[in-house]
Amino acid sequence: MDLILASKKADKTIVEVEGVGGYYTWSSSQFPVLSQKKVAAGLLLLHPRGIALPHYADSSKIGYVCEGECILGLISPEDSKEEVIKIQKGDTLPVTVGVTSWWYNAGHDSKLTIIFLGESSEEYTPGEFCYFFLTGAAGILNGFSNDLIAKYFHMNKNESEKLMKDQSILNLLIKINEGTTIPNPSNSAKRKLVFNLDDAKPCVDVKNGGTLSSVSGKNIALLEEIGLSANRVVLEGGAILGPIFTADNSVQLNYVTKGSGRVVIVGLFGKVVLDTKVEEGELFFVPKFFPFVVEADEGGIEFFSVKTSSKQVYGELSGGKKSIWEAASSSILEVSLNMTPDLTKSFKAKIAKGAVIAPPSTV
Repeated sequence: MDLILASKKADKTIVEVEGVGGYYTWSSSQFPVLSQKKVAAGLLLLHPRGIALPHYADSSKIGYVCEGECILGLISPEDSKEEVIKIQKGDTLPVTVGVTSWWYNAGHDSKLTIIFLGESSEEYTPGEFCYFFLTGAAGILNGFSNDLIAKYFHMNKNESEKLMKDQSILNLLIKINEGTTIPNPSNSAKRKLVFNLDDAKPCVDVKNGGTLSSVSGKNIALLEEIGLSANRVVLEGGAILGPIFTADNSVQLNYVTKGSGRVVIVGLFGKVVLDTKVEEGELFFVPKFFPFVVEADEGGIEFFSVKTSSKQVYGELSGGKKSIWEAASSSILEVSLNMTPDLTKSFKAKIAKGAVIAPPSTV
């Protein structure tokens, strides 16, 4: 199995406009595991009053707001109704394949950063999200003649020519003039589609160790439909997550939002396939069934993960009541690990007191 799992920062600029923002991706040519395992990632950065013009994509994803606040619009091809939502730091939001969206930095003096992680099984460029912009210089309208535009939109020749001329000067990202009215967000749409991982009650909360929070089909019904779920992990300095593995045939894509640490992934026959330091802004991939560990550096680490399953099913080799070691009978553990009965008993007792997150060792 030839998998290149090394962590990477975004290496491809789709668009970058000074004073407005940029959209960046991880290219499958430089990070081939993305195309091999049919996942993708993108990073949107917008300065105040910056907007990403309406577009749709060929895959489903989950967005996580790393910083700032955003007003966005979603238009489903099924009902052609625009849902306007306001999201802020910590919010997660599913964006399904074919849905048209626009994204506006609603902050007065802060930048907006959103990481998008998702699947790419049907993409034109495997391992990369492919976008279709409705407007602007790279918009789909530019592919049609003025005559066709006039007929489709019931315009005269002068109107269609002006429309297309105005499109040619628009970038994919623009800055809106002050005083421009932005549609009011809907609270009902937000309750249906948005889940804040930063404020959610953690699934795991270990004193001096860290927290793990999850969002799945149980929280947002749409995630069940698109087959994705997400985690946010916060580890304090020296704390460890794992070892755990995805136990439901899914893979996991991870983006470091803050801090740094060490990632160790073990593959077939106990072979270490990755042992590296990861830092803020880097992406790392965990294959299905491969146990992995994340150990925080002194300053701690935070990362956001998307799993290609709507459920959160993990095999835990670390401590706690869900640990495989704790569940196994003593006699089987004794012969499997070649331990004495006394050591086996002590091992199981210590495992039972632990958790999937371990605080820094005092030994």
